[in-house]
Amino acid sequence: MFSKLLKIPRVFPKRFSSTSVADDEPNFLDMVRINLDRAAKFMNMDPAVLELVKTADATLTMTIPLKRDSGHIEYYKAYRVQNSRHKTPTKGGTRYASDASLEEVQALALLMTLKCACVNLPFGGGKGAVKVDPKTLSEGEIERLTRRYAMELAKKGFLDPSMDCPGPDMGTGEREMAWMMDTYRFHNPENLYAQASTTGKPLSCGGISGRTESTGLGLYYCLREFMNDSEYMDKVNLTTGMKDKTFIVQGFGNVGYWASHFIEGDGGKIIGVLERDGAVYNPNGIVAEDLKKYMIKRGTLKGYPKAEFFEDIEEVFKKPCDVIIPAARERSITGKNAVNFNCKIVAEGANGPTTPRGEDVLAAKNVLVLPDLLLNAGGVTVSYFEYVKNLGFIKPGFMTRRLESKTNQWIIDNVVKGGENEITDENIKNILEGPSEVNLVYSGLEDVMCQATEETKATSKKLGVSLRIAVFMNAINKINSATLGGAVGV
Repeated sequence: MFSKLLKIPRVFPKRFSSTSVADDEPNFLDMVRINLDRAAKFMNMDPAVLELVKTADATLTMTIPLKRDSGHIEYYKAYRVQNSRHKTPTKGGTRYASDASLEEVQALALLMTLKCACVNLPFGGGKGAVKVDPKTLSEGEIERLTRRYAMELAKKGFLDPSMDCPGPDMGTGEREMAWMMDTYRFHNPENLYAQASTTGKPLSCGGISGRTESTGLGLYYCLREFMNDSEYMDKVNLTTGMKDKTFIVQGFGNVGYWASHFIEGDGGKIIGVLERDGAVYNPNGIVAEDLKKYMIKRGTLKGYPKAEFFEDIEEVFKKPCDVIIPAARERSITGKNAVNFNCKIVAEGANGPTTPRGEDVLAAKNVLVLPDLLLNAGGVTVSYFEYVKNLGFIKPGFMTRRLESKTNQWIIDNVVKGGENEITDENIKNILEGPSEVNLVYSGLEDVMCQATEETKATSKKLGVSLRIAVFMNAINKINSATLGGAVGV
């Protein structure tokens, strides 16, 4: 049914290969654990509780059969990991990628546990994946695979609004989340809250305005807070504010594009964009919307007429700029390539983009690294808003908007009557209409991200540790507090 209703154009961001990562760099899961251990050295915490956080509560590995359009059957490995159920449901995306692995899913689930704690969300951490390249399947095949995956998850307790609530990730989107929710609802008609079994759905299926751009917007809010802070900008010899600062973005999918969009709106200049098949660079600036339209039409950066094209993406990493935003995938900044960076700030939009050795190199070069655990949390934050909307069967502001409009009308009438005629018709229109759902989502996301940013700054300054160590410490402390030192919820 949904395949007919949801004709959503799909552009799957190409995944960056990690083959360039040096052999002596840790794998993704070990990277996260190394950062946990580094943070634990500054904390008085029971090692057993830390080990509980590191170790997944439940891991599901299965093989899913798919009948192809040709009639033959193929089999695909699939995973779902619930890292920590100290709070439920567990929350995390569903990734479709040909190089997906259990190790990667375990690492991402662990990051989700910490990320949710970092921004004070009432979720544990989870993650899922199917080892498949979605570009090789027809729409009907993707639907059959997705529905079978959802059915198997639900049968085994890994898809349920009270236990485990998936969202979208690389290779999936609104369409897949609608199919998964619909499959769960079909097999659980008695569950009144079935619509909350997934997030990231289309608006018509219980989604929420602002979800698509939420991760990029969350990154922008956090980056703005740091770039407006003279104490941090003085350390890297930059003036405050984004205006006229230069940015290079790795990965131009959802996160990279939307971060670029909001940065441009604040006066920043995108001068370089990197994808797996090459990179484009123009020191005079690249308009994000124009480049995105070209990519959607051509499926590549190659041939973009308004910037110089480079086959070797590392050449653009070397270009001078103020900020690099890695928004592609894990382990893209290593000890090997970080030595060539010519930037002042690295703002992590992807999960785990910087290896520990890469971060050590950046620190030696006095580069300010803004950690993924904080900057990448916008998506799960707005997923929380959608989850609450589904549980309450009411959209944000629904019951108060008309009252606010009447109150604002009374204020306007009295202001105008009092002789204050500076207010414009546009001002009046905006006041009377009141906040829309997307206005409320943006406002809530800004509040969550700014609060978490201030908490991270405070811990970093108080203990004299890096921002990554600070954000890990805050997350671990919150988990420790929520479990009463490992006594409950584990």
